[in-house]
Amino acid sequence: MAVKYFITGIAGFVGSELALSLAGLGHKVLGVDRAFPNAETAEEFSELGIEYVNLDLLNKAQLEPLLANVDVIIHAAGVSRVSEARARPMDCVSSTILATTNLVEIISNIAQGTGAKVPLLIYLSTREVSFYDRLEESQVSVDHIYAISKKAAEQLLLAFSNSFNIPLAICRLSDVYGGKRDHVNKLLPTFMKRAKQNKLVRVLDNETRFHFTHVQDVIISILEISELLQMPGYMQRCFELWSEESYTAEELAALVVSSFNSNSRIDYAVPSAVETTEQISFNCREWQFTPKFSLREEIGRLSENY
Repeated sequence: MAVKYFITGIAGFVGSELALSLAGLGHKVLGVDRAFPNAETAEEFSELGIEYVNLDLLNKAQLEPLLANVDVIIHAAGVSRVSEARARPMDCVSSTILATTNLVEIISNIAQGTGAKVPLLIYLSTREVSFYDRLEESQVSVDHIYAISKKAAEQLLLAFSNSFNIPLAICRLSDVYGGKRDHVNKLLPTFMKRAKQNKLVRVLDNETRFHFTHVQDVIISILEISELLQMPGYMQRCFELWSEESYTAEELAALVVSSFNSNSRIDYAVPSAVETTEQISFNCREWQFTPKFSLREEIGRLSENY
């Protein structure tokens, strides 16, 4: 049965990939974004009948009527990277916390309506929240603005969900990659481009471990989660969408250069670090994220067509 999806941040990387995949499966897709999709994405939207509205989520008057008779809301809007949040903290707070509050207030009004259909709400959060929760107060810095804003949005959504019986899933994503709409200046695409051109690959950070998740694994998981939300006992859940396989920047650079059979030299601008990060675990055991895409296999495939 066709489902009507509403996607915020539909012009972004994950939002647009979600929209195209859902529409390709025969679902009706409507979305908003304060940015415009590029010409190629806009054309694909049009071909699949995806409705797009250029709109800021803070514009309540125009947003509210768009949410009528929606089955599932996927909230993907907001600043999506740590570096952007640190560079533009006010925009991060506005586009994440304030926009989320505006959106969920409209949903709560729908939930209070007589005989109204309450949409399922899926929020795309970040693995950074899990790391932030483990920090001592003395460790918190401006680098954690992104995680703080996402955690605040999670708490706001939980509060409204509890108060108005809104089915809610929080999906924490980690280092999503894949697809032609991926940001070209992210770590993995940068390494692949430089390896393809046999240019120097520079490693600037060897302490962070990256848990890469293919965008198609995210899409498959969200489809499964939207079905789970309709089952008894799944009113509210937090799902972790990343695999246990992880790489430092140094390990990733070596993997990419090897997969591309590149002559690139790897410049280790930082000393190697011993892995000290503890594994993250949630209490939810009824559903387990099982990736279908392996980063190693994907890089090998991409190296042939890049």
